[in-house]
Amino acid sequence: MNDQSLKRTPLFENHVAAGGRIVDFAGWEMPVQYQGVIEEVRAVRERCGVFDVSHMAQFDFADVDCGTALNNIVSNDWSKTAIGRVAYALLINESGGVVDDVMGYHLDEDRWLIVGNASRADVDEKYFSQHAEKYFQQNRYNNQAMLAVQGPESEKVLSPLCDIDLSQMRHRDCRMAIVAGVKVLLARGGYTGSDGFELIFEAKDAPRVWDVLIEAGVIPCGLGARDVLRLEAGLPLYGHELREEWTPFESGVKFAVKMDKSTFVGKSTLEGKENPARRIAALQMQVKAIPREGYEVTQNGAIIGQITSGTMSPTVSSGIALAMLPAEIQIGDAVEVQVRNKAQAATIVKRPFVKLK
Repeated sequence: MNDQSLKRTPLFENHVAAGGRIVDFAGWEMPVQYQGVIEEVRAVRERCGVFDVSHMAQFDFADVDCGTALNNIVSNDWSKTAIGRVAYALLINESGGVVDDVMGYHLDEDRWLIVGNASRADVDEKYFSQHAEKYFQQNRYNNQAMLAVQGPESEKVLSPLCDIDLSQMRHRDCRMAIVAGVKVLLARGGYTGSDGFELIFEAKDAPRVWDVLIEAGVIPCGLGARDVLRLEAGLPLYGHELREEWTPFESGVKFAVKMDKSTFVGKSTLEGKENPARRIAALQMQVKAIPREGYEVTQNGAIIGQITSGTMSPTVSSGIALAMLPAEIQIGDAVEVQVRNKAQAATIVKRPFVKLK
């Protein structure tokens, strides 16, 4: 791949040297896999893997009452997010659709970092320029690195490299730390459903941190494994379960919308829409078949919806999927997925697909 219009993270050369298969993802040259998706998924579920997520959008906000201003924009209630904590939220448009889902890092009294999806970076920047221009400081794209170290052994692997006691960090805590001699913003969490940490720091330090992690035995993982892992955890992905034409109630992220807040962008449009006629549901195949995005879901032969994300899960050894289905569908209901024009048995199940500690 040699398209000069595509962007590269500061770890591009490391990925090539490690044998990463590079693909175009949201305008970035990113590794989709190294040794293989199944091996990388198992590494994260059983040991420890690392993902380069430096392509994620990072936006800085600051000034007096910055937190109040942001809370008047996002769907969740960030007034309850203490300094040193990370909170999930949605950006909603005036029509009630989802612009993006983001993570907000409360760094200081009047300082926040918001991380959004790479595919929505330009849209998010325009959104923040419109709704929070006074507080919007910068887009970090020219000088950013972000790594996700994920898996049950992540704390064990990172602890010797870190100057703080990781055992004292709760899920969604964030704090400054020195890791491998580099100053990073460290947060406990991730997008895989496994325990882990995310490290945000300057681009120039990325190769050093990456090399130290690999030397410590962390397995390099690509975007293919990341997608399987997030689906096993039942987590939504923008452009699949989250879309501008769907409300958050349809997309299955009602928990991130606090309608009792005094205001947020799109709130008035969402009022009265909390119980939609359709919404995202989870299903698991009962036969050996892989549900793919776009496949039709039927019940007793009638089309009732469509797969939004689907894959073969190496952890549960069956096909799993999220789908937009009628709201009356219940856990335990039998449905079919049309795989190559053949109805294959599936069952509606509760998320997540993988039960993790």
